[in-house]
Formats: sequence, C-alpha cells, structure tokens
Amino acid sequence: MKIIDLSHPIQFNMPVYPGDKQVVISSEKTWEKDGYRLSSLLISLHAGTHIDAPSHLTERDGMMSDIDLSRCVGRGVLVDVRNCETIELKHIKSLEILEGDIVVFLTGWSKYYGSENYYKHPALSEELAHFLVMKKIKMMAMDMPSCDYPPYPVHKILMNGTILIAENLCNCEALLNCPFEVYAIPLKIEAEASLARVFAICDKEKTA
Repeated sequence: MKIIDLSHPIQFNMPVYPGDKQVVISSEKTWEKDGYRLSSLLISLHAGTHIDAPSHLTERDGMMSDIDLSRCVGRGVLVDVRNCETIELKHIKSLEILEGDIVVFLTGWSKYYGSENYYKHPALSEELAHFLVMKKIKMMAMDMPSCDYPPYPVHKILMNGTILIAENLCNCEALLNCPFEVYAIPLKIEAEASLARVFAICDKEKTA
C-alpha cells in the first residue's frame, strides 16, 4: 500500500484564482516572545486544493458541512488526458466507470501552478459532464483550476447532478497504472466550498 498526496501546500501568498484575495498566514504568537506558536489564516475557500459543493454555482441548498463523508471517499478512476485541449466523452468511453466512483482527470496542468499559463487550461465538454451525471459518480477531480470557463456550464451540469468537484490537485501522474482509492477530506465548514486534503491509497500489489 502506498499513500499518494494529491494536495498543494497552503502557503503565504500562494496562487489563487484570478480576482480572489491573496492568502495570508499571520504569526499571532511566537515561541521566542510568548512561549508557544499560534497562527491565523486568511484564505478563500477556493484557493489551492479544494472541493466545491453543488451550492457554489447552483440554487441548490447545502453547505460543505452537510456533505456526508461517504461522498468524499471512493474507488478512483484515472483519465489520462494530457495534451488534450478539450476533454471529451471519447476520452473516457472505454473506461469502466461505476456508480459511486471518483473520477480523476490527469491533464498535466499542475506543472503550470503558480504561473499565468495555469489559468489557460483545458475544459471538459458538456456531453462528458452529462455522461458523468448519468453514471452517478460521487466526485470529479482534476489537476487544474477549473473544468470550464465562465459562465461555467460544466460546473452547473455536474452540480445539478449533485457531483462534488475537486480542483487544483497535483501529483496525479503517480496514479498511473495503479489501482487506487481516493480520500478527499473537506473541513466541516458552513460554506459552499472547503479547503481539502486529497490523497490516494494505491494498491501496489495490483499495479500493472
């Protein structure tokens, strides 16, 4: 068994979606002055590795604190779509995708994290989004900042289908040729999204 961390670290002034507030980590108490350390964090819930709930871009109710954790854990299916400008149904049609799966798209885009190029990412087709809803997956995850562009039609299709969306993953290449389970653990926060620690447990004994 191997644990693969798919999360970016939370750091001062880390990359954020264009227009969002910058991340600030402040030292409130120090070891030298106070005898202990205490920090505070100012951050958008859509910064770094995070999960969007359906209420983010739809009229649906429900905060991240309402999400059952069973929806955040499941069998992973990796979709290798590196070098694809548009991610279409044909890219996953041959894969076995079951109800309750967590589908991870490996685009290779995490190599641009922290640069302007990161926000000129591939996009999923609406046909593919409808297919994932029909399959009743739990979550769609990707190593880029978004699955589409304004006005976010793919987001809305997935969210109206009650599919969670995990964005800004990294290290997805480590999942190639390795059966894995995904654990995408959000904070129990009353908001439309949450920072998350996303990791996979790879069954090395079944590695092809």
